[in-house]
Amino acid sequence: MKVPMVSVLMPVYRTAPYLREAMDSILSQTFADFELIVLNDCSPDSAEQILDTYHDQRIVRYLGQQNVGLANVLNTGLDMARGKYIARMDSDDISLPTRLALQVAYMEAHPEVDLCSAAMQLFGDRHEIWQRSQDAELVKIDALFHSPVLHPTCVWRRESFERNNLRYRQTMVPAEDYDLWTRALICGLTLTNLPDVLYRYRIHPGQATARPNQMEQKVRQGYIKVVLTSLSHRQIERFPHCIAATMLANCRTRFFSPTKLLKRLIKVNLNSKR
Repeated sequence: MKVPMVSVLMPVYRTAPYLREAMDSILSQTFADFELIVLNDCSPDSAEQILDTYHDQRIVRYLGQQNVGLANVLNTGLDMARGKYIARMDSDDISLPTRLALQVAYMEAHPEVDLCSAAMQLFGDRHEIWQRSQDAELVKIDALFHSPVLHPTCVWRRESFERNNLRYRQTMVPAEDYDLWTRALICGLTLTNLPDVLYRYRIHPGQATARPNQMEQKVRQGYIKVVLTSLSHRQIERFPHCIAATMLANCRTRFFSPTKLLKRLIKVNLNSKR
């Protein structure tokens, strides 16, 4: 059996009204060398009946016998994946037709990059565009404040993550992606973002919340503790307001570009005073 270039992981849970649109958006990609691994985490709706109507040979189905949670079912998908690249896709969203083609082309042209995400357009109950930094050094700095890449748009090298034993952790949900990216950065992987809008992210009442939460704070502080080791517990809690201490800590670890880090800290502090 031919090994696909890309393994697309699509977890499914309570998204039946949107599932067909999500499936069709992947199956109609201009880049066709992929397997679509559909991970039904024991969804109590009509997901299985919808999936039964598809006969595309690129679809690989998994049906859990019990609900195990998003991170655990994604790890099942990682175990099933055969592609050189892993791509994420949510079962209530839409990938634009050239998404995989553009992201795979970028990754093939930039072997030094381990992961790229893309900009996405929100639709439904909200309408805006989300983008993240294209500069890999700024991605590392962004992770001090929030998730530096956009999870459902990510494409990454399977070998890079497997080599570093990087998998999702169910205990970190709903910040399982942020947790994974910070650990990848700590391992020295290079993450970046494409400026192109390649994904439509649906906002609807039934979806998992994307609002800030205590787990995100835990991930953020854990990352700071590792990459700025000399900061005290009190300084970590007050971050990013201890500029001098942060810059001194970075002088010791040399994890961040000093110029870019200082510029970001000053900007954040100025904005907080407005």
